Amino acid sequence: MQLTYAFVANIFLTFIDATVGYYAAPALAALVGTDAEGAEASVRGIRRLLSAVVALYMFFNCLAYFDGIAWLLFCTTAVLAVDITAQLVIFRRMAGPGGR
Repeated sequence: MQLTYAFVANIFLTFIDATVGYYAAPALAALVGTDAEGAEASVRGIRRLLSAVVALYMFFNCLAYFDGIAWLLFCTTAVLAVDITAQLVIFRRMAGPGGR
């Protein structure tokens, strides 16, 4: 039962991670510091990479749940939480009042 809750929580965390990553992509691309055309290409690249990362999160989430590997499920939860937190911190620093 505990694995089911973690599995469902990881699905919602993956949705949150994808949403935050999609909207934080321009701020993340600003770290590169290119011109407008280069920044647009960077945003597209980051969003494309985000699709692959979300697919990996869901793969490991399903693998851990359906094979009953609790440690992998909880590690996936931890990685998702760290990823969301890092994206929010970078986004707030870049897009906030103290950012560029």
